Amino acid sequence: MLAILSAALLAFAGTATAAEQDKPIPADLSDVTSASGAHCQNYFFPVTETPGSSAVLKEFGQLCTADPALLGKQPVQILIHGGTYDHTYYDWPYQPERYNYVRYMTQRGFTTLNLDRIGYGHSDHPLGASMNFDVAADTTHQIVQYLRQGALGKSFDTITVNGYSMGGLTAQVEAGKYHDVDALMVHAVGHGLLTPRSTLRLGTFAYPAALDPKFAGKLLDPAYLTSIPGKRDLFHGPQSTFDPQQLNVEEATKDTMSATELADITLRTYTDQTKNIDVPILWSPGQYDKIWCGTTDDCNTDPMSADEANYYRPGVFTKHIVQNTGHATLLGYGGVDYLNEIVGWLAARGIHGVR
Repeated sequence: MLAILSAALLAFAGTATAAEQDKPIPADLSDVTSASGAHCQNYFFPVTETPGSSAVLKEFGQLCTADPALLGKQPVQILIHGGTYDHTYYDWPYQPERYNYVRYMTQRGFTTLNLDRIGYGHSDHPLGASMNFDVAADTTHQIVQYLRQGALGKSFDTITVNGYSMGGLTAQVEAGKYHDVDALMVHAVGHGLLTPRSTLRLGTFAYPAALDPKFAGKLLDPAYLTSIPGKRDLFHGPQSTFDPQQLNVEEATKDTMSATELADITLRTYTDQTKNIDVPILWSPGQYDKIWCGTTDDCNTDPMSADEANYYRPGVFTKHIVQNTGHATLLGYGGVDYLNEIVGWLAARGIHGVR
């Protein structure tokens, strides 16, 4: 009880009220730089967990472009990471010329806004039990509105979202609820999670973050989990599909996730809420995703992958299985294929980079 009370006090000690803070502010985080080589600015976005709440939390976002003069003229991609990652997933520090999503997209004329979801990274950490995908979608919607309304000095007319794993579900819930983005790209998330092998793997993957040496000295309540040391290979395919050095980078950069989010993503994989999405969606599992394609461990043959299109309305769904990679789609050898596919897919829908 003392631990939970202390965590609650810590979580809300830095929150403001809506009257005190109502627009994004530059984030004074001089040590948070981008490995992409792009021009980047860090921001804190004031958001509330639920509509009408008076407690305002800060959500971190890093806005990047290859040319600041083109801000507002380029389409913007909002990037939403998954569980036990933060914004670093899209701004990968290891061999960025190959694995860094922000680098790739900014070089092709897109602006990126790379987020730390609430409860992750440099964003505020509320009680872990308060976190779920309605909260994640609501906070993302608030950030979309900031971009639309010019809160960063430029308004963005074309907004797309790329979501990874839990970030992909966040994007789907947001788009289905608010209908305020122009296209979705999601990877490493689908329907029908609880295969026997997937359940066993997830059940032996995580433990309370407070027990992990990486988070020693940080006051995290028991609902915050992280990966058990040595378990990051769950996110990768066979050894021939990824650089083994990635496992060391993952251990060094890993973040937490909420137990309630983990439960929520499991429940939502058995609903058809994705039929509320009315904009184009590119759905892209990694071939060897051992979480979502846990029947055969190959999304080319897995029944979950084969059935996914039935959870969307006609005309919006495009399927592209990213070969030669795993659940951490961008971090396997085949990840660059996904990057190429996104640019071509967006262009076919009239969304082009501006350089």
